Amino acid sequence: MLVVGLVMLAVMTVLVISMLRTSIRELRIGGANQVSQETLANAELAVSHFLNVNSGRFAPGFLALVAPTPGAPDYSLPPIIGGAVTLTATQIQCSSGTIPGNQYANAGRQNALFVSTFNIRGVSSSLLGGTASVNQGVMAFSAGC
Repeated sequence: MLVVGLVMLAVMTVLVISMLRTSIRELRIGGANQVSQETLANAELAVSHFLNVNSGRFAPGFLALVAPTPGAPDYSLPPIIGGAVTLTATQIQCSSGTIPGNQYANAGRQNALFVSTFNIRGVSSSLLGGTASVNQGVMAFSAGC
């Protein structure tokens, strides 16, 4: 009877230790998932904020303006939780070429529209480790490059 009780106690101890290891592993996975989602949300928030603040001002040379200039790009960031974000914006191209499916094709037109393409990139890093980046393309029409 005593031997059966000791064997049962040993089996229960092994099961409890196994369950503890499993729960610790699941907590680590959940924490890593939370950090990953938080960094991605921070990067998306920064890019979205930049687009909202600078809406309607994208034009050729817009990003070259310095901060005190009226209409210069506003790189201010919203409050970020648990990390830091770096925001960069670059003008990729400005062309008078046609866009597939565009009814306003520029071929042979005197007052043709030009298309400027921009890339807005937010890179977020967490205090707990890990990074995430978000790229957002923006197209703007203008009278010239």
